[in-house]
Amino acid sequence: MEVFFYFSNKFNKCVVIEENIIKGRLKQFYKIINETIDEPDLDTMIFATFHNIAFGDYLLGKEVKDNKRLNSLLDVVNQKRKTDYQLSDFHIRF
Repeated sequence: MEVFFYFSNKFNKCVVIEENIIKGRLKQFYKIINETIDEPDLDTMIFATFHNIAFGDYLLGKEVKDNKRLNSLLDVVNQKRKTDYQLSDFHIRF
């Protein structure tokens, strides 16, 4: 189990992010999209869930552009929902 630390000098606090917890959340987010992909009127929720996945990848130190699972799911969602989401829509950088 890896642990990542984020230090903020301004607030002098430390945040611990556990890899296993983030990976578990990512699995839940993928499940949510797969379960709601055919539901009408959930475009905003699906878009927000994609952002949650991208943020989870960011916390784990992964580049969104390298996430083949997310790219595959984007293709499926784009085809079924007639959207045009790209991996670049979910790129996170601070």
